[in-house]
Amino acid sequence: MLRTHRRKSVLAAAALVATTMLLTACQGEDTEDAGKSTGATASDSAAKGKSDDGGSGTGAGSGSESQSGEKGSKSGTVSGKWVGTVSYLAPGKYTVTDANDAEQAFFTSEDTDIQGAGKICGDADGQAATPCTEEELEAAAKKGFGATVDVKDGVAVSIIEDHTDSGTGAGNGTGEGERSGLFSGTLGYMAPGKYSLSRDGNERAFFTGTDTVINGAGWVCGDAETVTPCTEEDLEAAAKKGGIAVAVQVEDGVAVTIDEEHN
Repeated sequence: MLRTHRRKSVLAAAALVATTMLLTACQGEDTEDAGKSTGATASDSAAKGKSDDGGSGTGAGSGSESQSGEKGSKSGTVSGKWVGTVSYLAPGKYTVTDANDAEQAFFTSEDTDIQGAGKICGDADGQAATPCTEEELEAAAKKGFGATVDVKDGVAVSIIEDHTDSGTGAGNGTGEGERSGLFSGTLGYMAPGKYSLSRDGNERAFFTGTDTVINGAGWVCGDAETVTPCTEEDLEAAAKKGGIAVAVQVEDGVAVTIDEEHN
């Protein structure tokens, strides 16, 4: 009887061990399968996340940089007045290069006031400038001509051809105080109330009067951000230093306006 009970106990113990081993094996397989499944899911998720991040990051980044770069490369925020040689770049786009070889690009619009004095259009001997077309401006700019260009937000408000550049009286020295027109060049001091404009080796004298309007842009007076009314004393001091480019509207040898070139 005792032997039978031990035998049953042994058999029961063996069955328990077998059951335990079977359950352990099953759990191991489940765990392995779960691990594989989890690993695959994590891998897929990581791959998807990498793809999503790379796609949106690269696309948005490249687009943003390109847009900001293009915007920055345009001169849409440039304003001021430049005196120099106008050249053609593309339809509706030109440059003006001053005496120091500094080049500024600008655009034209249907509202741009284009006035010629022999090279864009009109007569070099005429006292008044002649309104010109965009087509005439483009043809003249491909050859190059001197002008004063007033720019606002990158677009030319006016392009006024320089009478000096048209060959009127060129090379006749400083004895042309009686002439009228728009002239440009480097400002020089001669005597109280008397100044000169030098350009391409030619020098032209002019006088100032009590009504002469003098506008500075940082060198005669004021700063480069805004056009500032200047005094005769400011003009004289700046002219004595030299190296300042100006555009001067002259009538009968006396300056009506003196506009410092924007720097």
